[in-house]
Amino acid sequence: MDKNTSIRKKLFLACMVTFSSIVLLIPYLAYDFYNQFLNTYGVTDSQMGWLLTAYAASAVPSYFIGGWIADIINPKKLVIASCVTTALVSFAVAMCSSFVMLALLFFCFGITAITLNWSAYLKIIKMLGGDDEQGRLFAMTDIAYSIMSLVLQYVVLAIITYALADNPNGFKIAYVIYGVLSILVAAAIFFLIPNMEYEKEGKGIREDLRLLGHAAKLPITWYLAIFTLGYFLIRSVIPYLNPYLTDAYDQSIPFAQAFTAAIRTGALMIFSPIGGMLRDRMGQSASKLINRFSLGCIFFSLVMMFIPQGKQYAVWIMAVAVLVLICNAMMSNFLYTLVTTAAVPVLYVGSVYGIASAIGYSSDLWLYTVCGSWLDSMGNDGYRYIWLVGAIGGLMMLAMGIAVAKKYGSGGETGTDKGEQAA
Repeated sequence: MDKNTSIRKKLFLACMVTFSSIVLLIPYLAYDFYNQFLNTYGVTDSQMGWLLTAYAASAVPSYFIGGWIADIINPKKLVIASCVTTALVSFAVAMCSSFVMLALLFFCFGITAITLNWSAYLKIIKMLGGDDEQGRLFAMTDIAYSIMSLVLQYVVLAIITYALADNPNGFKIAYVIYGVLSILVAAAIFFLIPNMEYEKEGKGIREDLRLLGHAAKLPITWYLAIFTLGYFLIRSVIPYLNPYLTDAYDQSIPFAQAFTAAIRTGALMIFSPIGGMLRDRMGQSASKLINRFSLGCIFFSLVMMFIPQGKQYAVWIMAVAVLVLICNAMMSNFLYTLVTTAAVPVLYVGSVYGIASAIGYSSDLWLYTVCGSWLDSMGNDGYRYIWLVGAIGGLMMLAMGIAVAKKYGSGGETGTDKGEQAA
């Protein structure tokens, strides 16, 4: 983008593009409103896990394919197409009553929300600003994403709790609301986001596949993949706090859902910008932040395992969950800015994001099914194993923080040197 464009305008455009991430929220409505989804669709914990596994079955390869597509097709067009097609699938879920059909629709979400959106959206943000603006730009995406997520969850919660309290299918209105808003976002992006020039390579499938080959050779691709997997494991298990508060701590369903939504999105909204600003100030040595906050994720996840169950201990489990999410949110910007730390050429950014995301989010293939089986077989004791998964995620981030600091940190070759050599 034009270097003379003010950072304020770039932040506004980043905010607008981030609203397209509503397509990423729709598949996870089932977990954001865990109890309500179970009651409305009549599925078990294990079946719930299988729905997210169906989504992951298409989403995981879609991260890979989507990264390649984002490097050869105008990312703005991809994001718009994603919003429209995901809305159509969302409407279909609202009208569905069959578990088999639900699984097929969740499979479609992986294609419409990931293939067409994820890497394209990240590439647009990357192209908006220079290296010294990446932390702030991606911090703005976290702010916009968190506000959008939190507001929508509270609006839907209020509607199904009060306006549609007597309607056993009232929760389905959530899919209608999100679908309509997704189409409106597509229209806004069409008119407000400029048609930025972008670099692309290749004139056919054989030539374009070289992009993936180059990206796969970069060490940062694999560092980012494992870091993303660890980060996402923590974000993925925290929604289980919703049913945990109702099952083990005798909290009401509306309160448990509202609290879990507030801390999961609130921590990201408040502490991701702080992490982004620290990253921009620290430069190449910023990866050391990963080590410190990863240790926090590990420690507090382990503490959650040993907090006694019972209503009198509810405040303790909620407080520690907040601390886990604060440590996690402080590292959010590294999901996107490590490519800048490693000086990855813009030409390969979409492919790097695609490969890293395919591996990083592959936990969807097994995590929810495993967690659901734990809860079905062990009851409330199964939650202790779920929090252990979060600690393992922290260990993975810590390992990658050490690796990135060693290879790209200050005191040796610069990130630019190494990025150019790897490329």
